[in-house]
Amino acid sequence: MPTRVLLHVGAPKSGTTYLQSRLHANRRDLRRHDVHYPTGLLGEPRLHYWAALDVTGTDHGVDPRRVDGAWDRLVRRVRRTRGDVVLSHEVLAKATDEQAARAMADLVATGAEIHVVLTARDLARELASGWQEALKFGARTTLRSYLDAAREGRTAFMAAFDPIRVLTAWGAGLPAAQVHVVTTPPPGGAADLLWPRFLAALDVDPAWAPREADRANASVGVPEAQVLRRLNRRLGADAKRGGDLSPLVDGIVVGDALAPRRSPGITVGPDDHPWVAERSAAWVAWLRERGVTVHGDLDDLLPPPPAEDWTDPDAPRPRQVADAALDVVEVLLAEVRDRPLPWRERVRRAVRRAQG
Repeated sequence: MPTRVLLHVGAPKSGTTYLQSRLHANRRDLRRHDVHYPTGLLGEPRLHYWAALDVTGTDHGVDPRRVDGAWDRLVRRVRRTRGDVVLSHEVLAKATDEQAARAMADLVATGAEIHVVLTARDLARELASGWQEALKFGARTTLRSYLDAAREGRTAFMAAFDPIRVLTAWGAGLPAAQVHVVTTPPPGGAADLLWPRFLAALDVDPAWAPREADRANASVGVPEAQVLRRLNRRLGADAKRGGDLSPLVDGIVVGDALAPRRSPGITVGPDDHPWVAERSAAWVAWLRERGVTVHGDLDDLLPPPPAEDWTDPDAPRPRQVADAALDVVEVLLAEVRDRPLPWRERVRRAVRRAQG
């Protein structure tokens, strides 16, 4: 029977991919201290992802055979574990009150003490990253439209960013000492503080988990985002999550071509900063009143004002967009050049060479 279950429920775009990668990289080291990060067969880390999809009924185009019953499979692993168990996926932030209650009942039935952990980043950066993530999986909306929808509560990301909604769902009935908020350092702050803050929420000594992450979400700048948005318009359904071209867009176009470029970053502009700041202040006030256990500083969640030389992500310079698009073409051509030819083509070319 587990001693504690430490359930990390997001939020999205708060460093979750980085944290999960470090948990996976250090899982054997942590196991020696009775801290367990369960995986599938052969160390497969996606069991947490599939379980989160199962809990929330979310369709990301994943084979249903992997998703259906994944939460029950994960809970069975938890039940068989001695010591502390860490579960983590940001899709859980989408759960309704009813979905979270059912999942929490399963965890309580293991006999463990349950702790809920929420990592949080200032809303301005979460919104900018959320728009990028949507573009990576086929969205064609402008940042302006995305922010308008977020302000009106018409995006799934916005619901997952809201700590009041998420912790009301997942923290219902838990004492404040068992509800943890880990703040992401502000822009220009010490980015390496996130990992030790997260470990403090788990009550884990950093010396137990020394290995670095090998995976993090790729981000793009202003012109790159416009290349991606226009490419999605051209590709249509093939670029959407689960579409035929989605893995190539995410892996090659974004990962290999666009992410390595250095361009102005995507940020929320002066027209939107007031409502984002007001919403953030209300969330921080609620967290203080709720008395959650904070690792970091709640003031980290208050967005700084936009820079005076702010670049509108919906109106980049055409030359910058063209340069980014040409970089994509160059990377794709290199990918085709380096890809092994089918065996029939290799035979035909060998025959032509032999014939003179």
